[in-house]
Parts: sequence; structure tokens; C-alpha cells
Amino acid sequence: MMLKRFSLLVLICLPMSAQAADESSWLDSGKQWIKQLWRDDAQQWLERVDEAVINHNYKGVLVLAQGSKIDTITVDHQMKNGVETLRLQTLSGSQRGLVKQGEKLQTQSATNGNVTISGLAGPQTSFSQFANALGNPWYKVKMGRKGRIAGRPAQQILINASDKWRYSYRLWLDQETALPLKVATLDEKGGSVEQMVFTQIDISPAGKTWNSAKPALPSAQLDSPYAEFKGYRLIARKNYPTSTHYLYSDGLARISLYVEAAGVREKAQMQKDAVNGLMLADGKTRYVALGKVPVMTLAAVLEATQP
Repeated sequence: MMLKRFSLLVLICLPMSAQAADESSWLDSGKQWIKQLWRDDAQQWLERVDEAVINHNYKGVLVLAQGSKIDTITVDHQMKNGVETLRLQTLSGSQRGLVKQGEKLQTQSATNGNVTISGLAGPQTSFSQFANALGNPWYKVKMGRKGRIAGRPAQQILINASDKWRYSYRLWLDQETALPLKVATLDEKGGSVEQMVFTQIDISPAGKTWNSAKPALPSAQLDSPYAEFKGYRLIARKNYPTSTHYLYSDGLARISLYVEAAGVREKAQMQKDAVNGLMLADGKTRYVALGKVPVMTLAAVLEATQP
């Protein structure tokens, strides 16, 4: 009993500043250690995403929520000889579809027929772009909670934007394969911009294992008449008879800039589902910027086009 009292007295008599400093140092060290463990674990999960997309086929039903609009979509994803084929077909509302094969996109509509776009889709763009969050200075990655999506155990991964020029993401990855079962896009205020979640899904190996490297932006700088802005750089460019399409990316988010001759002066702001748009015509040229990014980011795109 005397020993316990003596020990307590010694603790009470210790200089509070030294005790607090030791405790603060220990806590800071512990917090950093735990953060690093969680960061490493989250990175390991994201590293599996690209391999999961390459090496698995999957079919299911996806619910897509964009603002107040909700669509139910069938999904059929196949990998063959290293080429991705993705087929989407709406089950609600007007009949619409999309087929992506390699870097070619074809949209299908009951009113507009079929429209094919080549060259700017990018390889494996359905989910594997999230692997680019690893080491990306514009995003911070950490682990979230565990859960169940479409009856399958899932691990949540948080991808937080480091500034207000881009959106944040919440991924729920399949525990077994690391395929994304749910993806939520959050705006700069933390509100939901878009959510995609599988309600049914069947996953099977693609038959042959393909070793894939982490998706990366082109190492060589593409020729562009406009300055880079807020971490976005030009990754593709395509010329059409009357316009030019520039595709920018920060590794996750993508912005399309369309440029064409126009002898008018006008400005406009648009929004279609989760996609924002800004238009500027200066009397000689019309610029249209579109993307799932904040409106002020699109304003920076248009500002970069002006002398």
C-alpha cells in the first residue's frame, strides 16, 4: 500500500510540462504510425483495382443516381486479349445504351440512333483509373469502413481531393476481387454528385491473366496552345472537320474542351446530370468545357484559353 502511494506521489510531482511533452510526442508518433499503416493498406487495395478489371469478367445490374435522376442499367464487362469491352443498357426511362471497346465508344439512343467516338475514351476507363490515386499529389487515400454491397463483403476506400478544384470519391471494393461495387462522387462541399452501386453482380476470371501496370498519364507533353491549369494536363487531342477536342486529366478526373470557330460573343453555364459545362465565345472562337468537376475548375479551363 505504501509503495502504491509513493508511486502515485512521484507521478503527481513530475513536472507537468515534461510529462505533457512526452505524452504529446508519443501520441503524435503513434498517430503517424497508424496513419501510415492505414495509408499503406489503402494503397494495396487500390493497386488491386486495375488487376481486378483486367483479369475479371462481370455482369450485373447497376443503379446510377445523379442528383434527383435515377437509372437502372445492365452491365456486361469482358476482357479478351487485353481489350476491354463494356456494354451498358438502360432498364428505366428512355432506351439508351453504350458500348466501349478499347478506346472506341458507341452510344445508342432510340431518338438519335448510334454515334461512334474514337480515340479519346482511353483504355480501361470503367474503374481502373482509380489506381491513379496512388502517389497522386492532388488526392489523399485512406481506409474506410467494411460493409456489404450486392450481397458481397466490401472494403471502403476514401479518396479525398486535396483542394476545391476536383471532386472526392468513395469506393466500396469487393473483398475477394477488389472490383468496385459502389462508387460515390462528392463535390467540393461534400455533397453527393453521383453514385453508382451494383444491386446484382456475377464475377468470373477472364480466363487468361493479364499483368497490367498502373494507368499513367502520357510522359511526353502533348502539343497544346493552352497553358496547364490546377494540376490538369493534356492527355489526348483529336481534330474534327469543324472543331478540336482536347482531353485533360489530373489522373482521376477528366475535362473535355471543345474549340470551334464562331463569330459571336456569348457565355453560358450548363448542367447535365453529374456533368457541369461552361461555354465562352469571344467573337472569333467558341470554347466549351465539360466534366465531372467543380464549375470553377471549368472557368479556369476557359481562362487558360484566353490571351
